[in-house]
Amino acid sequence: MKTLARIFFFIVFVSGSVGSGMTGTALNAQSLHMERMTPLRNPDRGFHVESNFFVHNYHNPFNDSLVFPDSFIDDRVEAFGAQGDSITLTQLYLYLSDYVDGDIPEEALDRMQVIFDTMKSKGCKAILRFAYNYKGIGFTGGETRELLSRHLDQLEPFIHKNQGLIATCQMGFIGAWGEWHSSPLSKDQEAKDMLVNRLLEIFPEEYCLELRYPAQKRLLTLDNPEDWKRIGFSNDYFTAGEHPLAPENDFVPGDGNYAMVFRDSPWFFMSGEIPYAENTEWGLHKLISVDRTLQIMRDHHYSAFDISQNNELNIRHWKECPLTAEKLDTLGILYDESYFRNSSGQQVARSAYDFIRDHLGYRLNLKSADIERKGRKIRYSISFTNTGFATVINPHQVHLLLIDPEGDIAEDCLLSGADPKSWQPYDPESGTHEVLTHSIEGIVRAAGLGKGGYKVGIWMPDAQENMHGNAAYDIKWAGLPIQYIDGMAINIIGEIH
Repeated sequence: MKTLARIFFFIVFVSGSVGSGMTGTALNAQSLHMERMTPLRNPDRGFHVESNFFVHNYHNPFNDSLVFPDSFIDDRVEAFGAQGDSITLTQLYLYLSDYVDGDIPEEALDRMQVIFDTMKSKGCKAILRFAYNYKGIGFTGGETRELLSRHLDQLEPFIHKNQGLIATCQMGFIGAWGEWHSSPLSKDQEAKDMLVNRLLEIFPEEYCLELRYPAQKRLLTLDNPEDWKRIGFSNDYFTAGEHPLAPENDFVPGDGNYAMVFRDSPWFFMSGEIPYAENTEWGLHKLISVDRTLQIMRDHHYSAFDISQNNELNIRHWKECPLTAEKLDTLGILYDESYFRNSSGQQVARSAYDFIRDHLGYRLNLKSADIERKGRKIRYSISFTNTGFATVINPHQVHLLLIDPEGDIAEDCLLSGADPKSWQPYDPESGTHEVLTHSIEGIVRAAGLGKGGYKVGIWMPDAQENMHGNAAYDIKWAGLPIQYIDGMAINIIGEIH
């Protein structure tokens, strides 16, 4: 591959309109046929399934059954009927329970590596949490401050080796299920500060970590105050604010926690899960509002959501609940008009399940691509929107590629000024829910091009170079043809002659 010698590059954005402008159309969910939407497989976003391992023996802590490390993702996806949903994430609990009195042995680190090697072979990443206490409230995992410090030192090389396979890491370690409660150490603020600052140090500054509660974040003393925007949340009690125990456990519209997450979430990784569908004090055994769920996911910029819990009730209801463009206009939810048209161009309804699945995280839509060849220069102006709930949180490169008639890469230009994290769906400062139109414009020199036509593509690989050549980790834009070359997934945006 050749490297382009010169680039002029900048990004601008202007306000656009919500949705497709179909507000007022006399169409509703009852008058439109609901069709399934083929999912777009993309990294670091989407639905996820939960997986649990004892690190010492590959068993599930909750039923002591063997979890097969070479097939656990497929097994979990099948268990929840998500084979057609392009799952790229698993919430991975690794329980260090057997090592609470000493070091993590090398064979345990080797077992963890087998799990991560399986994820890579499946094109998946982990929402990672380490913990000791799997028994829950009323028990203690036995962890101490000294143990945490030692185990973090041991885990650091493992995390660095597998950085590209970790979508986010939850603070974990302390308390029941790593949720920072039901443990003597959960009352030790210095220990929690140490854990958080050490994890922030271990992970590169471009990556975000997650806490369970906003109240926990407010109490932190950070070594680097700039790390505040690196700490997101795992809402393990998503009930759309409608459960009696939602205050202080969920983020309830109208309270201070909701406002805090609304303010900070454009910049960090946000995930959630619904409580189990059980008729208990803490269970959620009723349907929650789909409308409010959509608005919360928009306001709090959700990148990922679990479908393992409450799968038989609310997740199933999402599959049966139709959405239309008109409905989303009334809710102020962003979308691209093409999403509600089938392959014949007819307007259709989509299920809430498909819509949430496809709009967690980012969803990039090309609006225009003006590309002109003049002598040895290529001028390009690319306009696009992001109609997902969030932006591209984890670092990805942006390359402009020219592909010759034989299907080889003729020119490869890394657009070093492009920052996909800035491609917000709407202006986070104003808080208004109007879709932004982003632009990439520049001039590149392409002296080595011959005569004939060349395809122009955008390639967005993971910033971790050891992930290059695995197309599962490249970002795909909605509605564009994808060309695969040498393990690269390239979004074709136009051609030049």
